[in-house]
Amino acid sequence: MRIYFYRIDASGRLFHEDSELTDKKFLDFFFTHLEKNRTDKYPECAYISPCGKEMNFVRTEHYPLLFKHRIGDKLYYGGEKGIQFQPENLKFDPFGNLLHPFQKEIWGRVSTEILVDPELEWRENPENWDLIWNGKNFLIPKLRSDLSD
Repeated sequence: MRIYFYRIDASGRLFHEDSELTDKKFLDFFFTHLEKNRTDKYPECAYISPCGKEMNFVRTEHYPLLFKHRIGDKLYYGGEKGIQFQPENLKFDPFGNLLHPFQKEIWGRVSTEILVDPELEWRENPENWDLIWNGKNFLIPKLRSDLSD
């Protein structure tokens, strides 16, 4: 089995040996096969992307996936792949990043481009954010932090 090492930066770009990979078909395949690294090999690589007789180990600078834009009811990542937008499952991480489920326990970060999408209306409340989209209201809880002395 051949082993390769990849890196995903905070902007969701994929690199191999410091070269950015941009082939859309390859990116779609690579990200679609992304899963958590449960091999007990290369623990610094939190993810793998198996490909036939190759094992691709993946380090990330942030989240392994960035949802770059939304068209209709799909969020797009990688090259040209899209998944169903699930606003009812959005959540915040402890640093205030908005996350959307991807697959197999993997979450992707929602890009600023999506956050400022004029078809998505955001309203802040003390306990949550309201996302209004397609005539529906979705509550996204804020993370609570106890900062009391």
